[in-house]
This record gives sequence, C-alpha cells and structure tokens, in this order.
Amino acid sequence: MSREITHAAQGPFEHAYGLLMEYVDVCPDNVWAEKNGGWPVWQQVGHAIMVMDFFVRGEDEALLPAPCDMDTLMLKTQGAPVAHKKVMRDYAAAVKSRVDAWLAGMSDERLVGNNAALSKKIGRDLSYMATVIMLASHTNYHLGACDAALRDHGLKGVF
Repeated sequence: MSREITHAAQGPFEHAYGLLMEYVDVCPDNVWAEKNGGWPVWQQVGHAIMVMDFFVRGEDEALLPAPCDMDTLMLKTQGAPVAHKKVMRDYAAAVKSRVDAWLAGMSDERLVGNNAALSKKIGRDLSYMATVIMLASHTNYHLGACDAALRDHGLKGVF
C-alpha cells in the first residue's frame, strides 16, 4: 500500500490542526468568549473541530461527545455558556485521534475513490482526497476568522 501522496496531503491538515491548538493556548479568555465575525470565538473553534469529526466518521458512526449541543456546533444558534478551553482541547484530542486513525487507513490508491459516507451527508460526490483537503481548508477558514479577533485586540495571530 503506497502512502506517499496520502502523507503529503495530510501535511496541511496537521499544520492547520497545530495552529488551531496553538490558538486555543494563546487566546485570552475575554477574546475566547467574544463574538467575532458573527459568532463567539470559542464556538467557531468548536465548529471547526466538530466538522473534522463529521468529515471522517463512517455512515454508522456517531459523532464523538462534544462540549455543547449540535445547533451550537453547527453555528445555528449562539452558544452559552462559553465552553472552557481545556474542555475544547480534550474534545479536539478525541477528534484528532479519530482523524488520525482514518488517515492511517488511507492509501494513495484509495484517495481517488468516492467517500460514500461523506458524499451522502453533503449531497454531492466527494473523493477521499477532497476530504483530506477539506480537513485543512475548513479548519484554516475558521482559524482565520478567529485570528482576526486576536488582531482586533492588538495581539499577534497564529496564522
């Protein structure tokens, strides 16, 4: 089983995940609780983490236990109370473990195949390679929005 392409493709996700965890570490509590870009920062972080789980779970697998309800994680409602950063980090670690296991089972040959479980959930065909790319791109999108909150307070962003 060849994994050279798979390994290279997962690099951007690993980088994005690392930046997200760095963000959780450096974000002051007042910014963490603040609304930026229409949503509280902590809620955008939680959403980014939950979507990683959503992308890689199988058809018959449930989402991992999360620190708040699904409407809050799907950015349908404003979440209250604020999820503590340690709780969010623990959630992220559980999701990362699932993503790592999913990636470990991926081969270069399989990347071009249809990710039937995710395609069914989203309503359009997506390859496994698209899934790997979306793990990084979706995380980076929300990380950028969160980074703006730090910069709005005169702090250095992580992205």
